[in-house]
Amino acid sequence: MHRILVVDDDPTVLKGILFSLEEKKPYDVATASSKEEALQLLTTNEFDLVVSDLMVPTIEEGLEIIKTARQQWYTPSILAMTAYESIENAVRTMQAGANDFITKGFGVDELIFRIENILKQKSQIDQLANENRILKETIQQHFSNFNIVGESQHIRDLLKRIRKVASDATVTCLLQGESGTGKDLVARTIHATSRRKNAPFVPINCAAIPENLIESELFGHERGAFTGAVSTKIGKFEQAKGGVVFLDEIGELPYPLQVRLLRILEERSFYRVGGKRSIEVDVMIVAATNKDLNEMVRLGTFRADLYFRLNVSTIHIEPLRNRKEDIRPLAVFFLNRFNNERKRELKFTEEALQLLEKYDFPGNVRELRNIIEDAFVFCEGPWIKPENLNLKMAEEKNEDFFSSQTVNTSSANIFRLKHKEAVARFEREYFLKLLNDSYWKKSEVAKRSGISREWLNKKLNQLNIRKKE
Repeated sequence: MHRILVVDDDPTVLKGILFSLEEKKPYDVATASSKEEALQLLTTNEFDLVVSDLMVPTIEEGLEIIKTARQQWYTPSILAMTAYESIENAVRTMQAGANDFITKGFGVDELIFRIENILKQKSQIDQLANENRILKETIQQHFSNFNIVGESQHIRDLLKRIRKVASDATVTCLLQGESGTGKDLVARTIHATSRRKNAPFVPINCAAIPENLIESELFGHERGAFTGAVSTKIGKFEQAKGGVVFLDEIGELPYPLQVRLLRILEERSFYRVGGKRSIEVDVMIVAATNKDLNEMVRLGTFRADLYFRLNVSTIHIEPLRNRKEDIRPLAVFFLNRFNNERKRELKFTEEALQLLEKYDFPGNVRELRNIIEDAFVFCEGPWIKPENLNLKMAEEKNEDFFSSQTVNTSSANIFRLKHKEAVARFEREYFLKLLNDSYWKKSEVAKRSGISREWLNKKLNQLNIRKKE
């Protein structure tokens, strides 16, 4: 039996609706004659539908009832009643979360028709959500410890693709997608769900290592191979023995080193810099890029033979703007993680989530996470509201104060802040960028920023920056 809450501050209307519903259909109906009574019932009961007057007695109180109903974990459907037709009221009602609205003066049959229609839609949505939940749980049974979050068909297909690649664990895999889409996370998930999970996962950012050092970093060197080589060094490929080498930003790999990487892919062996002995290697190679390697091949900046070797198994990760149904679950996931880490209990208002869903996120999931963390740090109340979300406006997308790939702070927004707040926001983004580029190697960050390791740790504690597991 469906449970319905009817809210109206006019006792006559309330009594009439109650009588009509009980006479026509076997509904379980509760009534409330004030905002306070309605809110009390909403938080202590579960309803399938809320039928509420928009003026209880003011429109603001009526909208508050609708918003509160939408925020309940059981998510009831909502039919709003209004004394007269108004486009403005209709828009505000739907924005607050109502499924439909009806003008007073309606007949019993019309009311029943609207209610039945809404309940039918809710039943279909609930059934589909349950089917999706079961499918998602089935697909994700091997991914429960990883943060691949979303409700879109793309995410479901992505998880299937990851499982197939991981089940082989010998094939070379190329991850393609814009910056911030989560290529690093996909690579780590492939490693952790494959037979290589107990061997090392070795990430290499091809763009972050100086060109004169990258050969030694990848392949190691023998003592005396060059000035400063006072001892033998093991490279990344040897460190990853039996595991996975993740070559991030593979499009930035210098052309001469592309030949050496090709040799590893073809012969599964290499030489250290200055070495004369061939070293066999058993690793899975996962490469990632945000560039069009096919176009780079055409321009002669990337080797065609290496591209074809890397492109054995390709996983494409869609930008967040093409899968907006993933924004809400991702936002809630990040907020819950920050709540757990820092012992708070913040929640989003419905308006804040709707605002996030309208935004294109040129920086993708990384930008969404940064925006949520920024709101979390600076929000003083229990609710994250639209005004707490530091979104770049459309006209500011190309005028960022910082890099558009990693920072969500725009030039226009930062100059609205007080000096102390602006400095704190800049420092957070500055150190997060360095940490991400160096895969959280603090010694490297300290060196690049010109500060001591001790001072760096102190600054990270002040800024509440912790490594995400």
